Amino acid sequence: MFGIMNKVKNIDVSGYNCPIPILKIKKVIKTLEKGERLKIIATDPMIKIDLPTFCHESNCKLIYMKHSHESIHSEIQVL
Repeated sequence: MFGIMNKVKNIDVSGYNCPIPILKIKKVIKTLEKGERLKIIATDPMIKIDLPTFCHESNCKLIYMKHSHESIHSEIQVL
């Protein structure tokens, strides 16, 4: 049986420094429904600390975070 496909949105916060990436992510998360995901591209290394904290405080799940060249790619899901 096929599962329901979760909607995925994307946000690129490259070039922004703390706290702007989290503020922009928070704004997008408010538009998502339970189960939907947000893919994030960031360049600020503080996102490695800020995003897991944000997820814990905002009822979201960090799916993955990986560093690739000059950017950090992440995906979170609304719980």
